[in-house]
Amino acid sequence: MNATVAPEVDTGEVKARALRGMVVLVARTVASQGLRVVSALVLSRLLFPADYGLFGIVAYASSLGVFLGDLGLSAALVRQSHEPTRDETFTIFWCHQALTAVIVAAVCALAPRLTEGYALGQEAVPMVWAMALGLFLSSLRVIPLMTLERALAFSAIARAELVENVAQVASTLALAAAGLGAWALALGTLVRGAVGLVCIGWASPWRPRGTFRVGVLRRLLGFGLAFQLPPLVAALVAGWVPLVVGHVLGKDAVGLVNWAWALASTPIMLSVVLNRVAFPAYCRLQDDPVGFAEYLRTSLRRLSTVLLLTLPVAVLGMPVLVPLFFGQRWVEAVPLVQWFSLECLLVTMIGLLATAQNAGGRPWERLVVVVGAGAAKWGLGTWAIHHFGLAGVGPVGTVVVLGEVAVTAWRVSRLNPALRGLAARVLEPLVSVGLLLAMTFIAMHSWWRGGEWGRWGTGVVVFAGLVFVRERIPGTLSLVGEVRDILAFIRARRDARVVPASPVS
Repeated sequence: MNATVAPEVDTGEVKARALRGMVVLVARTVASQGLRVVSALVLSRLLFPADYGLFGIVAYASSLGVFLGDLGLSAALVRQSHEPTRDETFTIFWCHQALTAVIVAAVCALAPRLTEGYALGQEAVPMVWAMALGLFLSSLRVIPLMTLERALAFSAIARAELVENVAQVASTLALAAAGLGAWALALGTLVRGAVGLVCIGWASPWRPRGTFRVGVLRRLLGFGLAFQLPPLVAALVAGWVPLVVGHVLGKDAVGLVNWAWALASTPIMLSVVLNRVAFPAYCRLQDDPVGFAEYLRTSLRRLSTVLLLTLPVAVLGMPVLVPLFFGQRWVEAVPLVQWFSLECLLVTMIGLLATAQNAGGRPWERLVVVVGAGAAKWGLGTWAIHHFGLAGVGPVGTVVVLGEVAVTAWRVSRLNPALRGLAARVLEPLVSVGLLLAMTFIAMHSWWRGGEWGRWGTGVVVFAGLVFVRERIPGTLSLVGEVRDILAFIRARRDARVVPASPVS
């Protein structure tokens, strides 16, 4: 079948579709996060760190198959200039299934050695097998989901993902209440995968029809490998928690780390939304470097403003919030949640930068950055765990990811002349607000000798005062001014929906 030319879509229409997609996905994310909070509150009283540790190690072993079974071929279809043909999607679909089958067989064969190496017990072996077989729930939905994303049909995606989140929360809570421990987390994940597959398959018009063509695989494999290797390397890097922490400090420590990361990773949910919308949008803007640069700058500026004004307040209050909502058994994880919250802020910024890097045709460059950051995290992280124990996990991640932000922003600024100076504009607010937060911690622990509630209130007041002082320093990004611009943009969009658009607009 011959390729068809993609419908002509101008820069303004791409941005409008992307904005609509982002709005519906953000709404879905807010609803999902509400479910996640309810789930976390209940599960924190039904499960223990050892349950989270067991599930974390098992889930990590099987989750690598998600990256190995894709090879970035679906992203290559999204980026190409013409609409994917029936033969192209058919070929990529069956490549995914074949790779997934090989990976599932390998994980199942290695399950006994994994469980023995970390003293997880015999119950972990069938859990590894179940999670491995669940990889097919991901591979079967890749192409149907790709067709929806390329069409920027994010409303349908949002509905499907909200349903699967509800199914996961309901099943996990029911199974945990029944006393299944770590199995509740595993089976809840499988329920989510099954429900999501049905919903995405129902929403997508794509069906596996066509002819398998090796030439399609050869043409797409170059970009696909370069696109998929960075997240695979990132997944391998994340393995230093279950592998190194688990080996040195035990599975209870892994449970604390995984639980803290799950609580702190809300900004990454926002990053996932932005990246899913941004990648097809940036790909459509490849021939408009000025529009590309303007869109990226605006996204980064608004995202950093929202996170830098809200997340520090939550970080300051974690000594109060964690025991209040989750109980005393998780108090030991408070410093981890604070450090991970800062790291997740940086990871969210990297998400947009990396998406621009991939859309700009530099996936191999992205791979080099990820490998360098991964090597640094494994080396420094292993050293920190041996010297400082659990207290060394958080600072290492934050420092390494800050360096990754700097390098990625510098490389993205070289994509086209319109992006010059991007690195400085990205780093300045991150570094300056980070210093203000450090000063706030010093002040609140030096001045306040009372309870944790009073210390939190003191910290919020001090941080707000330092932010307003920063606003008067020449050359800094005005966070308050950016908030005004965001509110003005929201009002303009609301007014535009009320007044019918003219043919000219």
